[in-house]
Amino acid sequence: MESLFSNLKIKNLILKNRIVLPPMALDIASEKGEVTPNLIEHYRLRAQGTGLIIVEHSYVSRNGKAHPCQLGIYDDELIKGLEHLAKEIHREGTPVGIQISHAGARALMSPCGPSSVQSKYLARFGRKEPVKGSKKLSRESIRQIVDEFAQAAYRAQLAGFDFVEIHGAHGYLLNQFYSPLTNLRHDEYGGTLEKRLRFPIEVVKAVRGAVGENMPIFYRLGADDRLEGGNSIEESIIAARLLQDAGVDCLDLSGGIGGYLKNGPEGFFAYMGKAIKPALDIPVIVTGGIKTGIKANEIIAKKSADLVGVGRSLLQDSKWAYKQWLKMKSNQHLIEEKDYMISV
Repeated sequence: MESLFSNLKIKNLILKNRIVLPPMALDIASEKGEVTPNLIEHYRLRAQGTGLIIVEHSYVSRNGKAHPCQLGIYDDELIKGLEHLAKEIHREGTPVGIQISHAGARALMSPCGPSSVQSKYLARFGRKEPVKGSKKLSRESIRQIVDEFAQAAYRAQLAGFDFVEIHGAHGYLLNQFYSPLTNLRHDEYGGTLEKRLRFPIEVVKAVRGAVGENMPIFYRLGADDRLEGGNSIEESIIAARLLQDAGVDCLDLSGGIGGYLKNGPEGFFAYMGKAIKPALDIPVIVTGGIKTGIKANEIIAKKSADLVGVGRSLLQDSKWAYKQWLKMKSNQHLIEEKDYMISV
């Protein structure tokens, strides 16, 4: 039976267990988006015992920046620092990818999006007022951003990352196009689900063209807006299949325009995987307030997901994975020590 501490293969990657450090914005890069010593140390420590690391969302263009000290991947000059980061994580024997994103209407400068007036729901992401007056992206601008995603993915490959994850959740640009709450267009990029997903799929295909067939592509899908009139799980089952067909190798499920639950029950997004995973032939990641190895193992055992993202718990305790293994082993949830090896 599959368990939290069993191996998993994703394309050419072999994972020693199913624990994922999901991308979490630390805002500790330089103002230019450069890798810093503090950022490297953060990831190096959390690579000890986890099966997979996804480095926080990194902006693909200067206009796509969301936070003052957000990590960047918009320029070739940043490759050297990113290469150092990837090498330090690899020293711990853990595969690592990087999430690439564009903030869209949530950008610090020159906000843009699918529509000229953004939904009031974007105010949920720390803004005191709804985002108004953001520029409606033209077809030419969309093509430019697609190319920026592709270039960013190629930089990730040059820097030595094992995979790249495209950010399509949490109210950022690709999520803004996918959600009917923020996409008010009436052209080929708005209206039906397939049209709202056109831009994200164009990004996936461009990224595939940039990195080749061997490098895995992950996609973080805002699978449920949890708001009236927004995307539903039923729609996201269809979207997930379309993303898989476009070339996505692993689907990372999370919240959409409604964001995440700050005080939700442990495993609050597991319902997404339970509904969407049976429709796919690729691995699925779910996150959502995971605090214990027992709960994470339950999600895997019940086939609600293939991997479990553990964010806040690993943020608070870099040795969380090892400690959970010890607890589960002592409770005979794990029988053989060879199932999981870690240096401490």
